[in-house]
Amino acid sequence: MPAATHLRPSAIRTLVLVLAYPHTASYYDDWRDAFLNNPLFDTTVENILGLKPAHLQLKLKNFDAVIILHSCNGDTLEFVQPLASALAARNRGKLMVFNGNEFNSPYVSMEKRIAFLRDAKADIVATQLLLEAGAYLYASTNCRVVAVPHALNPQAFKPGGNPESRPLNLGVKGYRYPAYLGDDDRNRMITRLTDCALAMSLKLDISEDRRLSRDDWSAFLGSCRGTVSTEAGSWYISPDDDLMKKIHDYLRTKDRGFILKNESVLRRAARVLPTPIKAALWTLLKKGPVKFEVLEDYKTSFEELANVFFAGRPRPAVYGKAISSRHFDAIGKKTCQILLEGRYNDILTAGQHYIPIKSDLSNVREALAQFEDPRLCNKIVDNAYDHIIASHTYAHRAEAIYNLLTESAPQAV
Repeated sequence: MPAATHLRPSAIRTLVLVLAYPHTASYYDDWRDAFLNNPLFDTTVENILGLKPAHLQLKLKNFDAVIILHSCNGDTLEFVQPLASALAARNRGKLMVFNGNEFNSPYVSMEKRIAFLRDAKADIVATQLLLEAGAYLYASTNCRVVAVPHALNPQAFKPGGNPESRPLNLGVKGYRYPAYLGDDDRNRMITRLTDCALAMSLKLDISEDRRLSRDDWSAFLGSCRGTVSTEAGSWYISPDDDLMKKIHDYLRTKDRGFILKNESVLRRAARVLPTPIKAALWTLLKKGPVKFEVLEDYKTSFEELANVFFAGRPRPAVYGKAISSRHFDAIGKKTCQILLEGRYNDILTAGQHYIPIKSDLSNVREALAQFEDPRLCNKIVDNAYDHIIASHTYAHRAEAIYNLLTESAPQAV
């Protein structure tokens, strides 16, 4: 990919590492573009898929900073882990690591993520979570922890047409949250709100088994007056894998016939398949005689795991949930958000930037009634848009990271 043009004399020569294969997580592209398009950075992007440590070590000599983006560690560590020794051997430049999917999972070890930071001799770890949560997770490293939430890409997510002329009242695209996260907030809320919205004869397009490309997601949001969501993440975050190991062992004791394990060679090969083929394979594994471990685990009910592992378990003292890129995307399209009340990295305010749903879901009908008021919705989307465009675009994030890399930024950006 080409480096950014119109560079300032003080632009940082920056190597941005990504893991690029057919996928549909649009924020990966937004973060990459944030560095490519910003004149503060003379950016080279390198795909770590198949990248050899020796090749990386040669390249590192040419850069003042190395940034590892969320795609490299969000869903797998198998491509970034072998690069740790080459990164540790660099003789110049700061290493900043962005961590993706900062929740404990049976499939991506939090302990190994943390070990990678130490092994690669990272200087800075960027958490999507609130700073207190990131500091808790990465306390055992020698890294400086900074809070870098997602942001708005105003080029990709521009305001849509008049909300009153949009064909859908409410739209949602995404996967159901798995039971091993330890809470069912998002799934319960969407189910409850969908039932109430249908009773009110609202036009809906709600699907929880797929995601869209950046362009398709932007177009979809532009066709909806509103969307529904919660914060991302989990209440039960931990720097160790103890709980997830127990859950994983428990799930693997279930009799589920012939099953393709997540760490199999076939799983690794499937990552690089074109999206349509991957989607067809996903459908086949849902219905065919050969089963995929991740899909089978997703079928486990929240009630089952809650009773076995989470009943009576205290939550960590830190707040483990975070604002998502999708919240910013909706704001950019001026699509009204109905959200479960939360902190949203202390960026969004209930009633001002979104229509809030209480945690016990007791006000769903009242929230939908508010949503049906066009004057209120217009005020909320305008408030949210003005607030985010002024302070929370990817250009703002890139400038703050530049200041951080040149030793003049605060911890929260």
